[in-house]
Amino acid sequence: MAYPTDPAGILGIWVGFFLVLAIYSYQLYRENIVYRIAEHIYVGIAFAVVGVTAVETVKKTAIVPLMNGKVIYVVPIILGLMMYTIFTSRYRWLSRYTVALQVGCSIGVGTTGMLIPRIINQIKSTITPPSGGAAEWANFIYVGVGTICTLLYFILTHEHKGILGTTTRIGRYILMIGLGAMFGNTILFRMSMLSGRVEYLLKVLKLIPM
Repeated sequence: MAYPTDPAGILGIWVGFFLVLAIYSYQLYRENIVYRIAEHIYVGIAFAVVGVTAVETVKKTAIVPLMNGKVIYVVPIILGLMMYTIFTSRYRWLSRYTVALQVGCSIGVGTTGMLIPRIINQIKSTITPPSGGAAEWANFIYVGVGTICTLLYFILTHEHKGILGTTTRIGRYILMIGLGAMFGNTILFRMSMLSGRVEYLLKVLKLIPM
């Protein structure tokens, strides 16, 4: 990607340059008027994109099929319109049917979608012995012992003493290791985002090639 030469392109990258500085001014200094302006611009653009995407999605998935003779699509359209009755106190009860149907479908789809990959497959991979060398066996034992000790840590109906106290203490340490790794991954992700923004700033200033 070459450095833009048209006025619109140059204006666009410099607007992005100042918006990036405005957003990071909160971390460098404190909450200020420049940061608030950039924040409001971001929220406004995000809402606009979501609104346009939602309208186009409804048009493609419901309106167009309905106009092509698929009468069944009138049902989700009516259910969607019933959601807007929540703004009126007299007909607010109609929106509850749509909400109840949506929650029920979400729970059903989420349960079936999460049961196999998140529970059954995890149990299979935990109890299936590896076919590799010592490193894979060490990882297998660590995962198995860690899973058992971590689950025992959440037994809240019995006092953690004796053997149960030892295993739950191991489970707590394993939880701390896992949470620390997750926190480290979050920091690395944020640092990668920061490095990307710094690279963008350097490109706008022509300190590095775009």
